[in-house]
Amino acid sequence: MEHQFLPSYTLGEDAYDAVPQICGEFGKTAVIIGGNKARAAAEEDLRKSCKGKLEITDSLWYGDDATFENADALKQHESVQKSDMIFAVGGGRAIDTVKKTAGEMNKPLFVFPTLASNCAPVTAVGAYYYPTHGFRSVWYAHRPSYHTFINTRVIAEAPTEYFWAGIGDALSKQYEVEFSSRGDELSYSRGLGVQLARNCSEGLLRYGEEALKAVEKNEVNKDVDYVVQNIICSTGIISNLVPEDYNSSLAHALYNSHTGTPHEGKHLHGAVIAWGVLVLLTMDKQFEERDKMYQFCKNTKLPHKLAHIGLTNPTELVKNALTKPDLRKTAYPVTEEMVLKAIYDLEKLG
Repeated sequence: MEHQFLPSYTLGEDAYDAVPQICGEFGKTAVIIGGNKARAAAEEDLRKSCKGKLEITDSLWYGDDATFENADALKQHESVQKSDMIFAVGGGRAIDTVKKTAGEMNKPLFVFPTLASNCAPVTAVGAYYYPTHGFRSVWYAHRPSYHTFINTRVIAEAPTEYFWAGIGDALSKQYEVEFSSRGDELSYSRGLGVQLARNCSEGLLRYGEEALKAVEKNEVNKDVDYVVQNIICSTGIISNLVPEDYNSSLAHALYNSHTGTPHEGKHLHGAVIAWGVLVLLTMDKQFEERDKMYQFCKNTKLPHKLAHIGLTNPTELVKNALTKPDLRKTAYPVTEEMVLKAIYDLEKLG
């Protein structure tokens, strides 16, 4: 028997108005868990939408990172144990933490992203880190959230850098899925996921710059709506349709290596991923796609040089990347020499 749960979502500046109708059939009480800034941004409007219809019993900080330890600690809270459902509010790491808590407690999970930075709000997979912040592993729930409420006004008012990095992360989906699945005989769901992935990047490259300009002014328009759905929903639906080995490849391997490789400065997940995609496209000789994305990265100031991710010598980064599970399934064997050559060829552009 095969189960396939695809995400459902509500999008708009008034998305929270739909909460009582959609969540009401799952119980009468909910606990909010999320980041401090995220709850400050969204909780007042969320509580207003629930007033007289659903009881919010508590509001809890999720912790400082997506760790197994933080997910386990949340399970010990009395309000979490007694709630009918759990509302996860915040960005990817907050959502992934709560995803594991709710999944292991068999409680309905509803998600309220306050950032458009990745597909965590609608996927069944979470990425987890050690308390030292180095990458640990992924973990799969049996299904994604029961529903995701995407308030575009809250997202547009969040720091622009997260939206910017979210575009970088979403740009990886098309190229990594295609590279990982190349040459395989695909089942129905895998084939559907791969086909959807082929449509991811075009819209981001077309609407991304204008969407960024709007978000910088805390405005919502059709470009923002499109890009938000691409970052959160398109990539998330694909993640739920294809296996783990298809969902990430060289760009994510380089990012996961980056978390444990000494580097200068702080760099958001999606920003490093964008650079990693350029490396992948260069290595795979997809030069036309690489050049389009390279120009987009220049226009939006997404990383396109080693220095932009705080490195001068990539040797350790590449050695570590080749050990990551993201590279278990590739179109052909990927070697250290190939990746280093791609990085140095990329350095010569521009």
